Parts: sequence; C-alpha cells; structure tokens
Amino acid sequence: MDLFSTTYSGVPFALFSATHVLALAAVLASCLGLAAALRWGPPGAGWRGALRHGLALFTLLNFVVWYAWEWSVGALAWAYSLPIHICVLSMLLCPLMLWTRSQLLFEVCYFWSFAGATQAMLTPDVAPFNFPHFVFVIFFTSHGALLLCVIFMLVAEGFRPRWASLGRAVVATLGLLAVDGVANALTGGNYMYVARAPNFPSVIGYLGPWPWYLPPLILLGAAVMALTYLPFALYDWRRDDRQL
Repeated sequence: MDLFSTTYSGVPFALFSATHVLALAAVLASCLGLAAALRWGPPGAGWRGALRHGLALFTLLNFVVWYAWEWSVGALAWAYSLPIHICVLSMLLCPLMLWTRSQLLFEVCYFWSFAGATQAMLTPDVAPFNFPHFVFVIFFTSHGALLLCVIFMLVAEGFRPRWASLGRAVVATLGLLAVDGVANALTGGNYMYVARAPNFPSVIGYLGPWPWYLPPLILLGAAVMALTYLPFALYDWRRDDRQL
C-alpha cells in the first residue's frame, strides 16, 4: 500500500474502529501529558518557551505538509483547498496565538479547538484512508496539535475564556460561515458543510435535509461551545459562592 497515494486498497476507515479509538486515545494521552508536564514539571521559563515555539512550528508544519501533499498529488482545488474550514484556519491562528499571546486569538482558538477539532476527530472526514496512510495520520496530528496549543496557553500562560469570550467566538464563527457561503457559491465547494450535508457519518445527518439543517446546526455549534465553557462557569460559581 502506498502511504501517500490518493488510491487506497487497505482496510477502509470505520467510525470508532480500533484505529480510530487508538488515535483518539493517543491525542488524549498527549493532551494529559502536556498538561501534567506544564503543571508539575521543573520550574523555569526556558523549556516552556522552547515548547511554546515548538508547538507553534509543529502546528504550522502540519498545515504546510498537508498542502504540500495536496499539491504533489494534484489535489489542490479552489472548491476544497482554501484554508477556511474552522480547523484548517485554526492551524494558522494557533501558532499566531502562541507567538503573540493574544487574548482574542486565544478565545477563538479555545472554542474552535475544543468544540470544533474535538468534533472533527470524533467524526473524521478521512474515509477510506486508514492508519498508517498519510491522510489518517496528518488528520489526527494536525487536529490534536490545536488542542495542545490551547492547553499550553491554559496551563503555562494562565489564559482562560470568559462569558464574553463565548460571544466573540460565536460571532467569529458566524463570520466565517458567511465567508464560506460566498466561497461555496463561487467555487462549488462545501466549506464547513453549509452547501450540502457531508458524505460521511456526522451529527448533521440527524438534523434534516439541506438547507433545513443549517439553523439547528448553528444552534448546536453554539451549545457545544457553551458546553466547553462549563468548567470555567462552574469554577467561577463555586468561587463566588465561597466568598459569600
């Protein structure tokens, strides 16, 4: 089997198969390992600074390698290669967030990573490619890298989202949806699946036909973002309750 070919003759990817579960477990272990290292690792800013730059470069490298592969196999196309999917755009924003320590970028990257990248990994658009094909590997390393970048900002830099952060992230998402809608109309693409339902298993399949799935999809996305803020909301509520 050619690990970099667009033709695939191996065992096709299946949702929550052994390879899928192991990939999710590897991402989870990496996230927990990074958080533990930052929380209980040796003091000093030197290694943390090196790690911050390393994570930024690793995430950016995933972006570059993906587009290099698309170019090498002749798969670059206006209809699906623009960096305007949430997760692909996040591969540019997360390194910028790490290098600038921008609170606004952190807010967007936090919700897009924990809500968007997590959902993408649970229902990945990789079929039929399975491990160890390049498409499978780069999908999980790139999406996992987004979570690692945000975890670094949470644990090492002390950043955190607020209620207002949720509103800004929702506005940014709606703005990106508008951009994607225009891009879809011009290119015939399906960025962020707003032009038609995806052809792989996802939550969109339970929301009805196009275009009727769009309003509940937007509401569901906002609800998932709110859910990722819940730990901070509970922490603030308990802290305020103890101060009374």
